[in-house]
Amino acid sequence: MEKNFLNYREFDESEIENIIQKMIEISKTRGIKITTPRILIFKELVKNTKYHPSAEDLYQNLKGQIYGLSLSTIYRTLNIFEQLGLVRRIPTPDGKAHYEIANHPHGHFICKVCGKIFDLDINQSAFKKEINEILQKDFEIENCNILCYGTCRNCSKQS
Repeated sequence: MEKNFLNYREFDESEIENIIQKMIEISKTRGIKITTPRILIFKELVKNTKYHPSAEDLYQNLKGQIYGLSLSTIYRTLNIFEQLGLVRRIPTPDGKAHYEIANHPHGHFICKVCGKIFDLDINQSAFKKEINEILQKDFEIENCNILCYGTCRNCSKQS
């Protein structure tokens, strides 16, 4: 694994339950209704966050578990979670957004050949400081999304 690529491990069941409890607390605090489908969607995202699933991926994984689930329900739920600061949306060149839980600030590298998303370890506080100096403090940065595009090592080897 290269120096600046993060290698997130999967969460164990107790960590998943703790993360879900935080989601429930944040939702209640903000007046968002807690429903079983929302909990199951969030849990599925937590379990697969290192793979950056799309809404379609989440739908495919959950459609047999939640009666009446639709893709629009997944999108609405992810939008609510994004507004609450619980998830981060990662736009890709093909126009399909991918998602992860917002647990650690980092950037992303997206392979333009295979579409795989890799997490990049980036010192966001230093980056924000540089940007603020450039902008001469005319703006306040609340969130940074650093996206890099290129070809991953596996795809480069196949060329």
